Amino acid sequence: MNPKINVIFRSCDAVNAVHNAPRPFELDKKTLIKICFKSLYNSLQGHNYNIIVLGDNLSQEMKNFFLKFDLELIEGVFGNDASIRETIKIAERFNDDDWVYFCEDDYLHKKEAFDQIVNLIENKDSILPGKIQYKQLLRKRELTLFSFKRYFTKPNLVIHPCDYPDRYKLKYATKNFIFHTQKSHWRQIFDTTFTFLMEAKEVKRNKKILIKASRRANDRYLSKNLFGKSFFFNKLLCVSPMPSLSTHMHVETMSPIVNWEELLTELLKEI
Repeated sequence: MNPKINVIFRSCDAVNAVHNAPRPFELDKKTLIKICFKSLYNSLQGHNYNIIVLGDNLSQEMKNFFLKFDLELIEGVFGNDASIRETIKIAERFNDDDWVYFCEDDYLHKKEAFDQIVNLIENKDSILPGKIQYKQLLRKRELTLFSFKRYFTKPNLVIHPCDYPDRYKLKYATKNFIFHTQKSHWRQIFDTTFTFLMEAKEVKRNKKILIKASRRANDRYLSKNLFGKSFFFNKLLCVSPMPSLSTHMHVETMSPIVNWEELLTELLKEI
C-alpha cells in the first residue's frame, strides 16, 4: 500500500493571524509560513505526495518562495471563508481513495510526521472504536453483562496531526480511546481546526457539512457534524497523535513535550 497524499496548503501572508493571536519566537508571518511549509515538505519526502498551494493575496516574496518547489500554485484574493471553500473544490478532483491534507500555513511539522501518518493509514483497518461494555465483579471474576458496538459500519478515519495542550485540562478529562500502530500512539478526539487529513471520497460525501462549516470558519460546526463521540452512525472517527506530530504556531496552543524551538532553529538554516 502506497497511499497518495494530496496536500492543499492554504496560505496568506497579508494577515498575521485571523484572531490576532501572538506568534511564538517573535516570528513575522512570512518567516513563519516559510518554516512551516519547509517542515511539511521535509516530512513528505519519500512518500507519494502532491502539493497544491492556494495563495490568498500572496506577496511576490511568498510567490517566489513557493515556486522554488515542485508544486501547483493557485492564486486569488479569497478571504478566509472563501479560501476554505476553494480547497473543497480542489479536493473533489482527486481519486476517491486518495488522501487530502487540508493544511493551514501556520502548522509546524516534525520530520517524522508523515512516516507516522502513512503508517496509520496503512493500518487504518485495525483502528476500531471500542465496544461499550457493562461489567460486574462477582467473586473476583469480572462478568460482562452486555456488550455492543458503537457503529453499524466501521467509520473511516480523519487525522488531525496536532495534539493541543487544552486536551489535558480537567474539562477535557473524558474517556478517550487510545490506539497504536508500529510507530506511534493515537487517541480519539472530538474537535479539530481546518487542518486535517481525510480520504477524498469522504470529502465528496460530506461536502455539504464542509461548505457550511466554511462560513465564518466554523470548526465547531465541522467537528460536531463530522466526528463521532460515543457512536459513529454516519460519522467519522477523528484521531490525533501522542506526542504531537505538528504544532499550531500560536503562543497559547503550542503542543506539549516536543522541543519546537530546536526544530525551528534547524529550519531557519534551510529557508
